[in-house]
Amino acid sequence: MQVSGFAHTPISQFFVYYLVVAAVLISVSDYKYLFHVQIVPHLWRWNQWWRLLIWQGSYANTGEVLFASLAVYYLRIIERLWGSRKFASFLTYNLLSTSLLAPFLLGTVFRPLTLWRMNYLPPGPTPLIFALLAQYHAVIPPTYKFRFLLPDLSPQPRPPAATPAQQVAQDEEEAGVTLTDKFPAYLIAFQLAVSQPPGSILGAAVGFIAGYAWRAELLPWGRWRYPIWLFEKGRDGDYGELRRMARGEEQQAVVGSPVGANQADAGADGRRPLSTQILDQFRGGF
Repeated sequence: MQVSGFAHTPISQFFVYYLVVAAVLISVSDYKYLFHVQIVPHLWRWNQWWRLLIWQGSYANTGEVLFASLAVYYLRIIERLWGSRKFASFLTYNLLSTSLLAPFLLGTVFRPLTLWRMNYLPPGPTPLIFALLAQYHAVIPPTYKFRFLLPDLSPQPRPPAATPAQQVAQDEEEAGVTLTDKFPAYLIAFQLAVSQPPGSILGAAVGFIAGYAWRAELLPWGRWRYPIWLFEKGRDGDYGELRRMARGEEQQAVVGSPVGANQADAGADGRRPLSTQILDQFRGGF
């Protein structure tokens, strides 16, 4: 069953809230100029190497914040698939790697290739979101497909089909574009990639390639994870019943716990009060 909202995705929920709050804070405090990277003069002349650690900290305009929040909302399914521990480890690892890799490639490869014209990396975690998009592309299968039919430019109209099967065959022969339910996520990510070209395109490409390299275990320390105790459930949490069954305590739990919530409301003679019976008609307890 598909779960809506941010159920079981606390890291994704925090990510979306952070994108909005961080953008508001840097706008109000007028610190937007600190979050982008220019090879010259920020790095080569002024030695502001600290920008490599914060340039993915926040977006600078509302359009990018909107599309980034929508993209993270679509990609939250990765956290449900992996769990919060692996998901948080992936975000941290790729945040650090792409924060260093994108400026390095810009300064050593793309800037000389463009005759020193390409010099700017826009702020925002676009590489990190595209690293997530690589996992979404690799592990999440499409649920359904739909097709856009292109206009028929032939001078003679086709004869009507005699049977539904022939109609389906004719529709498949017509020119069209077949898409899946994953198309909205790719469209939103595309908006992020072209928001401030060419720097945003470079960041998106670096993030997507880094995401696939992490998945293929081509990057060093790619199996690093946060300590498990940071994400471990409590004894009485969601896995308490499984622990009791594994330890042979199932019988004791059944004996020591009441059969149902209605027994707690029952009187000494075993009958429920009239007020409880009326409330049960509305809350579904019988």
